[in-house]
Amino acid sequence: MLKWLLNFYVLLLVLTRRGSIISGSNPIDVTDPDWHLYLLIQKKEHKEEPLYQIVGFTAVYKFYRYPDRLRMRLSQILVLPSFQGKGFGSYLVEVVNKVATAENVYDLTVEEPSEKFQHIRTCIDINRLRAFDPIKPAIDSAVETLTKGKLSKKAQIPRFTPPLNAIDKVRETLKINKKHFLKCWEILIYLALDPIDKYLDDYTSVITNHVRAGILGKDIEAPKKQVVDVPTSYAAEASFVVFKSLSGEANNGNDVQVDENKPDQEEQLKQLVEERIREIKLVAGKVSKLRI
Repeated sequence: MLKWLLNFYVLLLVLTRRGSIISGSNPIDVTDPDWHLYLLIQKKEHKEEPLYQIVGFTAVYKFYRYPDRLRMRLSQILVLPSFQGKGFGSYLVEVVNKVATAENVYDLTVEEPSEKFQHIRTCIDINRLRAFDPIKPAIDSAVETLTKGKLSKKAQIPRFTPPLNAIDKVRETLKINKKHFLKCWEILIYLALDPIDKYLDDYTSVITNHVRAGILGKDIEAPKKQVVDVPTSYAAEASFVVFKSLSGEANNGNDVQVDENKPDQEEQLKQLVEERIREIKLVAGKVSKLRI
């Protein structure tokens, strides 16, 4: 017992000085009561007394959300090298999900997740969402619309985002935050398309629309109004011009100009879409094979 407590103390010292495998995570402030550390311990029977080994840990921070709720942020998670590849990391994530649900927090977020962790997290949440009956009608409706015709040939492609009531139900019941759910939603649609090869072009058009919206803003099709300061001999603090951008993009008061680098932007967009499709296929192919 003394040995594993010593190991835990050493681990804690490391954590207070640097983050873990979650990219950009912050060190733990041991004086802050809102930090919560969950340890995964393996017990082995050994001669006179059992042996205890630290398998891994996860650190969670709870913070206030107006007016009367708490949110949870998974800040650090680590499975020690000798225990990796055995599902312990997935188990830790599932434990945090259960804690978030049991304590009825507003939602659960992750502090700058690494690509590997995001993959594991998404696989876990996809299985949870597929078993969540309240959103199945919304998925069926989206799939029905997508399979009706050649969306890739249309000038205006529907967004295919989940309805607001589905977002709220998922957040309130499963504690999956909106941003992460929107990513999972794309995968749920992909999994529901059968055969996927028949509808892949239309599905890719939908993902392209999502990626473009993510870059330019969610209201890319709606003109935006901006307040622009102008030189004046009158009271400066009371003088302004309302500028309406036809493109729907903010331009900080500059004249609207034709983008000479549009071919390069389209190529970058294409690469981002290909990367997103690759991620979706990877999760879809391994959705029931969770390992860290």
